Amino acid sequence: MRLSSYVRKAALGAASMSLLAGCAGEQGAGGTVERASEPAAERAAERPASWTDLPVRAGARDVVHTDTDDRSYQVRITVKSLVRGSEEDMRGARVDEELKGTVPHYLTFEVTNTGREEIPAAYMVDSDFALNGTDWARGEKIHVSGGRPGGGDLPCADTSPKTLAPGASYNTCVTYALPKGVGVLSLTHSADGYLDEGGAVATWPVEGGLKAVTAGLREPGDVVRVRWDAGENGVLTGKDVLELPAKLASVRRGSAADLAGLDLDLNENERRGVPYYVSVTYTNTGPKDLYADQADRVRLLTEGGRQIRGKTPFGLDTKIPGCPSDWVARMIPPGDSVTECSIHLVTDDGDKPFAVGFAEAGRPGLVTWRAPLR
Repeated sequence: MRLSSYVRKAALGAASMSLLAGCAGEQGAGGTVERASEPAAERAAERPASWTDLPVRAGARDVVHTDTDDRSYQVRITVKSLVRGSEEDMRGARVDEELKGTVPHYLTFEVTNTGREEIPAAYMVDSDFALNGTDWARGEKIHVSGGRPGGGDLPCADTSPKTLAPGASYNTCVTYALPKGVGVLSLTHSADGYLDEGGAVATWPVEGGLKAVTAGLREPGDVVRVRWDAGENGVLTGKDVLELPAKLASVRRGSAADLAGLDLDLNENERRGVPYYVSVTYTNTGPKDLYADQADRVRLLTEGGRQIRGKTPFGLDTKIPGCPSDWVARMIPPGDSVTECSIHLVTDDGDKPFAVGFAEAGRPGLVTWRAPLR
């Protein structure tokens, strides 16, 4: 059964599964996890030959965990390993039908409370995590019950405690499902709990992931037909989705001074971030006038695996240097084209944008172009 990340936590306490090296352990009385006494060599020997250790850049990152009540806690997360399992693991498990045929990925990490307050519901720290696939979709975080065909146990279980005292640690393992043939770009942890917003993000890249996604990028001048949401207020019927030619016109780096005085909805991190201006040109090949308003479907894609949504000013007569735009407040007659510019705030100094994506209406994944940065 697949559960949401929050609901899953409540149901997981009674779950019991065997763990392999890096996931093994039993929860101690103090809220930490103690390693099982079984020798690591013996546990490793249980691994099927079909499993693969992925070259994730392991290590510790000091992050902020934000709970459902918007309370923040200082946490250190140490990624230990990332293992790609096999389809066989899912065949013998009780999972939702749409997950059959996907490939499980087992992420092992340690959580340490580096703050001065006890963390309630510490088992929800992993809800801030995302596993980013090379198809630009995120892995589905799942709880898998049951076992492998033939009665073998699954290799990964959540052993996190209910609370975590200052200075205490625990080790745990989380399972993500990806479609067959899709690799992993990176792991990311978002401080504000919203993976596409402007909070601080910690990144653990996976070697080879960036090369894989770069190979599939279109060139900026390439015209691609994208599925455009032509409905009103985002409400779709079968008649409201159009396929319109689109091409990436430009990507420019701006400065915070450009945005001074603009009516933009920015949080504290975004105000300190670096703006990038993304312009995309669309042509109305439909039979009727089209209301141009697709900037919210444009994503600035970063090497760390972030998909940064675009923002546009509320003022219709706003002019921004380096961001020429027809904006969104006019109708486009059949045969005419429109260029829309959206503002994307990069809040992590260590992350770099390298591509632009368009999230199509009613279709997973992204249409992507290489970003010609200026």
